[in-house]
Amino acid sequence: MTTALRGNTLCVIPTGLGKTSIAALVAAERLRSDSEKKVLFMAPTKPLVEQHRTTFSRFFKIGEDELQVITGTTAPEVREALYKKAWIVFSTPQTIANDLKKSRLSLKDYSLIIVDEAHRAVGNYAYPYVAKIYMSQARSPLILALTASPGGHLYKIQEVKQALFIANVEVRTREDADVRPYVQDVQFTLETVELPDELKRIRRYLEEVKSERITKLMAWHILSSPVVGKAHILRLQESLARRRTGASFAAMSKLAEVLKLDHALLLLETQCIAALDAYFISLKEQQTKAVQRLYADEKFIAAVALTKKYLDSGKEHPKLMRLQQIVQGMLERDKFSGVIVFAQFRDTIRMIMDNLKDVPHAAPVEFIGQQKKKGRGLTQKEQVQILNEFRMGFHNILVASQVGEEGLDIEETDAVIFYEPVPSAVRRVQRSGRTARTHPGKVIVMLTKDTRDEAYHWAGHAKERKMKRVLQDMQVQSELNNFSPPPPQGDHINDSA
Repeated sequence: MTTALRGNTLCVIPTGLGKTSIAALVAAERLRSDSEKKVLFMAPTKPLVEQHRTTFSRFFKIGEDELQVITGTTAPEVREALYKKAWIVFSTPQTIANDLKKSRLSLKDYSLIIVDEAHRAVGNYAYPYVAKIYMSQARSPLILALTASPGGHLYKIQEVKQALFIANVEVRTREDADVRPYVQDVQFTLETVELPDELKRIRRYLEEVKSERITKLMAWHILSSPVVGKAHILRLQESLARRRTGASFAAMSKLAEVLKLDHALLLLETQCIAALDAYFISLKEQQTKAVQRLYADEKFIAAVALTKKYLDSGKEHPKLMRLQQIVQGMLERDKFSGVIVFAQFRDTIRMIMDNLKDVPHAAPVEFIGQQKKKGRGLTQKEQVQILNEFRMGFHNILVASQVGEEGLDIEETDAVIFYEPVPSAVRRVQRSGRTARTHPGKVIVMLTKDTRDEAYHWAGHAKERKMKRVLQDMQVQSELNNFSPPPPQGDHINDSA
């Protein structure tokens, strides 16, 4: 806490080890030292904002009206009045940014801003804007930035530091001597499955079609290598679109085919076959030239037909079957076990739900974002309700999309299962942090052998290790910058003599 009071500080600490408690202590000291000043606590979502307000209400013996949640759902004129009345404001950064722009709020009377999930402070997100205004308006500004994982690359961490005017970095890991007595053991396990021959045959057809498109693009000097990622293809399409020539549009369309084939391969290798079949059906409904050319390709048509035949035979991806076995084993040992299963795509989440419903003692519930996709989405109110029901034991399996990775107060979770590995250090740390908070837990990563699953797993592993090294170096550097040598002892030369 001493460091956080000395200057703007990035606090990196594992999920469940008390980031909010640290924030409360710093807030209490700032309010004590200047009772005329206020505190602002920002978090990315309304459920997180409400969660932090509830935690602070347990720490601070002040009136309920002095701890105010202010979000975009509050009318503008009401927000303006609440800012004046509250001593501690809990809000989303978007709301604060909008009210600053509309002059409904000034930050000159705030002695502390707390930034939760600080790794979001990049690009056009609202955090950097609010921090910039705060540093220019406040007479004695102080920023406390909280995260479990600021990023896997030095430049990303530096971007967060610069955006939030960070001077100090404080890092704690589960292995640190002052943390180890207070954390629970985590057992990490890799669960490997292998694609059956039928799925390998589908993959071979899709890879051949993709290879033919890439070869053509290399002949056109659009690509320089047969190995190309999605991000690079999207940048190429943007560049080609600016040329507005017949050749550039033809190349863009060919690149679109590559993207569609790569997504099909991703679903086949890492997700479930129902999701792949649904994707093929959705493609056929499109009228683009890229799709028309794919459906004119015999190998692509063969892949589509084999996918449907595989599903019609009652088979699915081996991951789904293995996941069902893992969960069944856990619930047989303890029917009150709590499990979170993370998956990237909603079609996969739906299939996981359908499979786990058949497991004895299983009570799974879907936990997805607000955005409506195929008529599905959860409001923030529904998300909070599901988490409360999970916490109370009405559900014992949370099947979650990426929305479940950040900051949620989920206790007593016995295991976290990655349905697929993630190459991001941030997401890897966030997912893993959902277990072993109050008792020992398990992290199980499911992986399809000889697929991109393996590459994603080891990329995420390497980035997480690199992130820890970079953060530790930053902490050492900030300690050196803040080091004040002790005054000299005993006789010394008086230079002024």
